[in-house]
Amino acid sequence: MAYWIRSANLQIGPFRYDLNGLEFGFECPFEDSDELGTATITVKNLSEQTRHSIQRNHVVILNAGYEGDVGLIFKGQVAGMSSKHSGTEWETEIFATEVTDEWLSKQVNKTYKRGMSSQDIVRDLCTIFGVEVRKMELAVDKTYPRGRKCCGKVHEVLRQIVTGDCKSRFLIRHGQITISDPKDPVHMGFLLAPHTGLLAETEEYEDPYVIENLTSKKDIEGKEESTKGKTCISLLNHAIGPGDAIMVQSRAMMGRFMAVRGMHKGSRSGDWQTHIEVKPI
Repeated sequence: MAYWIRSANLQIGPFRYDLNGLEFGFECPFEDSDELGTATITVKNLSEQTRHSIQRNHVVILNAGYEGDVGLIFKGQVAGMSSKHSGTEWETEIFATEVTDEWLSKQVNKTYKRGMSSQDIVRDLCTIFGVEVRKMELAVDKTYPRGRKCCGKVHEVLRQIVTGDCKSRFLIRHGQITISDPKDPVHMGFLLAPHTGLLAETEEYEDPYVIENLTSKKDIEGKEESTKGKTCISLLNHAIGPGDAIMVQSRAMMGRFMAVRGMHKGSRSGDWQTHIEVKPI
């Protein structure tokens, strides 16, 4: 895989950089949950004027991959930054979040009529939230016989209805909302094998969950179960994200898995990898 040439570009506010012209690195964790995504980007030797020009809420867009196959790794805004001087170099660390303060601060105070379905309410709230809906397939489409009052920050009300009332996935990635059954993959068809970039598989981890529909005392007493998964390391793959279905083919692992969490990480001369915790589907 040594012939795969790294390529990346970075936008911070009005400033745009290419990996060949500016040395930078990144760590972008992701998780199949309603937690907001974050990124840490480290940039070497920004000019003093540029360091002072970068402001909170400036847009951050990071694309990375290889020549001929570069894709979006992270899209969000500057949440904070710090710079330090070491020898002859300046190192600036930029912390970014997936969504903007404008989205997070939007409020709703609305009462929906009797008999409204959660799907209709969620669609309306998403319009208020102002984030593009990529997919909406609720695991449970609840009906509210007495109506539903929604009051507070829109994203918090959405989370309550989607994850609480409807037992569904609520995922914000690259400025888009995905609402779906958490048992179903978000995307299909990624293959990880040695010839497609798989580097290693590490030790098993345990991911606890609570069994639903308990039917016996024995079930209730032993309800805390766990599902075993593994961590895979591959060459950087911008297409892989939270909740995606992944086919793994190697000597140690063979089968279909779902990405639970992971991280894209890279720098000009260091790691250029995607780490993924997966569980069997």
